[in-house]
Amino acid sequence: MPVCLGCQRSFRHRADLNNHLAQTKNAACQEIVQQRHEQLPGLDDESDDEEMEGSDSGEGLLEEPELSGLSDNDGDEEPAAFEGDYFGAAEEYAPWDFPGFEPEERLEEPQFVAGPEDDDESEDEYVDPPVTSINAGQKALEEALRQKIKVVPFPSPLAGAPIPNSTNLTTHDRYASLLTDSEQNPYTPFASHMDWAVARWAKLRGPGSTAVSELLSIPGDALGLSYKNSRELNQIIDTYLPAQRPCFHRGGSVLEGEIYDVYYRDILACIRALYGDPSFAPYLIFKPEKHFADHDEKNRIYHDMHTGKWWWETQIEVEKQASGATIIPIILSSDKTQITDLGGKMAYPVYLTIGNIPKEIRRKPSRQAHILLAYLPTAKLENITNQAARRRMIANIFHSCLRRILNPTRKPGHHGMPMSSGDGISRRCHTIMAAHCGDYLEHLAVVGCKMHECVSCTAQKSQLGIYPSSCPLRDYATITAALKTFDTDPLKFNKNCKSAGIKPIIKPYWLDLPFCNIFRQIPPDILHQLHQGLVKHLVSWICSAYSPEEIDARCRRLPPNHHIRHFSKGITSLSRLTGREHNQIARILIGLIIDMPLPNGASSSPLIKAARGLLDFVYLAQYPVQTTTTLQYLRDALKRFHDNKDIFVELKIRSDFNFFKLHFADHWELLIEWLGTPDNFNTEYSERLHIDLAKDAYEATNHKDEFTQMTIWVERQEKIMQHDSFIQWNLDGRPQIQPASLYPPLPSRLIMTKNPSYKSVKISTIESTSGSGYGARYFRDALARFVVKHNYPHYNHRNVEKVAANVHFPTQNFPIYHKAKFWLGDANHHRLMADEFDVLHAAPARKSRRDTDIPARFDTAMVYLEHDDFPYIGVQDYRVAQIRVIFELPSKILAMFRGTPPPQYLAYVEWFTDFPSNPHPDHGLYRIKRMIQNGARMSSIIPLGNIRRSVHLFPRFGAVAPASWTHHNVLEECTTFYVNAFSDRHAFYTIV
Repeated sequence: MPVCLGCQRSFRHRADLNNHLAQTKNAACQEIVQQRHEQLPGLDDESDDEEMEGSDSGEGLLEEPELSGLSDNDGDEEPAAFEGDYFGAAEEYAPWDFPGFEPEERLEEPQFVAGPEDDDESEDEYVDPPVTSINAGQKALEEALRQKIKVVPFPSPLAGAPIPNSTNLTTHDRYASLLTDSEQNPYTPFASHMDWAVARWAKLRGPGSTAVSELLSIPGDALGLSYKNSRELNQIIDTYLPAQRPCFHRGGSVLEGEIYDVYYRDILACIRALYGDPSFAPYLIFKPEKHFADHDEKNRIYHDMHTGKWWWETQIEVEKQASGATIIPIILSSDKTQITDLGGKMAYPVYLTIGNIPKEIRRKPSRQAHILLAYLPTAKLENITNQAARRRMIANIFHSCLRRILNPTRKPGHHGMPMSSGDGISRRCHTIMAAHCGDYLEHLAVVGCKMHECVSCTAQKSQLGIYPSSCPLRDYATITAALKTFDTDPLKFNKNCKSAGIKPIIKPYWLDLPFCNIFRQIPPDILHQLHQGLVKHLVSWICSAYSPEEIDARCRRLPPNHHIRHFSKGITSLSRLTGREHNQIARILIGLIIDMPLPNGASSSPLIKAARGLLDFVYLAQYPVQTTTTLQYLRDALKRFHDNKDIFVELKIRSDFNFFKLHFADHWELLIEWLGTPDNFNTEYSERLHIDLAKDAYEATNHKDEFTQMTIWVERQEKIMQHDSFIQWNLDGRPQIQPASLYPPLPSRLIMTKNPSYKSVKISTIESTSGSGYGARYFRDALARFVVKHNYPHYNHRNVEKVAANVHFPTQNFPIYHKAKFWLGDANHHRLMADEFDVLHAAPARKSRRDTDIPARFDTAMVYLEHDDFPYIGVQDYRVAQIRVIFELPSKILAMFRGTPPPQYLAYVEWFTDFPSNPHPDHGLYRIKRMIQNGARMSSIIPLGNIRRSVHLFPRFGAVAPASWTHHNVLEECTTFYVNAFSDRHAFYTIV
């Protein structure tokens, strides 16, 4: 029972205690009240009583859909009391979750009613809500940073806290309760493992339904399946498998006598499904934090959404109404996509995810962290001949559909609703729109501004090329006031919208969404704004400035590397390039123009500086973890481009730089601080989802009334994957959900194959420079020096050479490896790439299994010259070397070593010169040469573990690339190179 800590009096209910504290004149009790205010500011403040706007159902262009599975009560019996469903128990639902609910007043925290006397006897014991400092998901994210950080938690300890005494069944337990005999038969409703395995294959990996039916109709009952064809299998899935994700509904709008259909799901049920997914439960984030790289809190860190300013400031606003809120940031992605190779059939999917799920999970399609929320109409309205009227109608259909879809989030956004995560713990969750991802055309449709205007600020087309931009951000209050005049003053609606700088859209979907300012919720996009934007433009400008033939010739002659794609036909003739291809071109672009002269003898220095500045911006902007320092580098890189961009005007390649994607780069710093790093919102994720949820779904239909079939196909796929997860949990013994690491354990830095490529290779073959030889000309001498240095580490160079001349080896055969794999990560630095592995090749020319010639490949690498731990950043104490042979020592030679045995894996390398003290001032790359002494290449044998990573080199071509150089021999023919810092993000970060 609740007790006042001031006067020690007991009360029946917490309401009585609160009223006592509100009215007491006892000094001890008043001190308790004061402490409460200091610890939780605003806890007892009265919140605004303004009545929330009701649902706009019945308005707009959509008709009310019929809900499948529900029917009216035709008899006189009382309707059965609601006891809960798959998504939660009855007490987890708020009143507005049910059809027909109309609030009489705004729903607030319970208003406490004073009891008749302060000394009422108390009967019920009050349990304080649990106060957690940080949840397991946030711990996992901090551990994943792999560096020491200072965490500043949100000041209210109740933010993101569970509802007291609200633990329910876990999602898996609830799922099991809806199945029959799941403990005896883990595969139920399928009869056996074979029954389930064939069903899973048929739905996720198998051919079409007809082919599966034909397969199952083959005479014989060897498999012992409970279904005989696809139709019976579908009946089992539809009838007996519970659905974690909601079914689709079909709505429509009638325009000019034509019906336009939209297929959509209940967005709150979708959010419940994501939030309640047991596979996400150990990682969910419930409240914002501030992360700093220093103790003085001057260098702030931004990565996942909860480290940005938006979540923090929104949490403050929500807590003003009622403490103890858990924000669920809604992230939408929408984009039209073509689903047929011919005929131009389009789909317009809308995807949903939530910011509580870490971005490392959301970026992987296999984790199912996105839900297909809707298929929007794709009609072109060609029956409307006036183009302006047609565009206006398409925009209104778009917003009308999304308004109907997002309308259920309005009240929970303000007041919250109980929602259980996968571990069964309930919190008061506020569904708040956070970001809408898409390309530029999609963002124009979302915010309602005109082509060639900025979607975030007031910059017009003629102002887009000005840097830094002085245009203010769009005024949300002014724009919403103009949009609302459609109801109050329709005659001035168009005029008001024009003066506010927005199209006259009837009730945009984001209008009056709680805590929403759509102009600050358009996130930066790596795919469309960087790779398909800035890089695409830069490639075009460079191809116009230089000779296309020379650019292609240099492309064909670049040496191979694990991170570099070889463009065997050059890049100037390529068309319809994808974002991935532009990403690959960006890795080699600066190396193509380093020493190429411009026409008419103009200085290439400004062009190279501009290219380097823009490429620096592209690479810096993709960092998965940003800090105040890296954001300053980002700003400096963009400034370097703008300081030198006039060279493109002088060369008559451009007349101005008034295009959106370059202008929007000026907003990236602000948006990263506001929402988190851009990889939270990369449209590459939604582009990948198009394959599974649009293109494959269409291929599974008979192409008649395809969207109805597509939605059913998606629902069945989701059921199968959900049941697969449940079966695995069942077979594992139904374990409880435990905190887990977001990433696997750190791997070994060097990873080798179990067996060598060749178990025995003669020294003569290793030293041979022709045919299948490795070209390690001085292998025998280098190995002798290695043995002497190991046995006599105090010997000087002269003594080593003297003793090595008399070393003789008891065997001439060595086991050889043709490649080695390196982990580029570091235990004390955050990840830079999703794939942190690098592969180094050292293989001679040989024949393939098909008897085709495979050219020799001997990669170059960064070698550490000291014996202590590698420095992670910088080139000091590193040197580049070409790897000729990777080998092990035979046991007979191992017997020659004294004391500590040598490393297991060794490499014969040919050295390049040391890194110069500073890189080139224009392109910022280091220049190195082959180390030649008395006409011979300097070489050594080193431990393979001294190699940090592979490194790509740009040949110094001169004015014209020599015709004798090729992709395979350029490392042998050229003597001077530039070290490529753009081969991958790790190289860009560390080779400085």
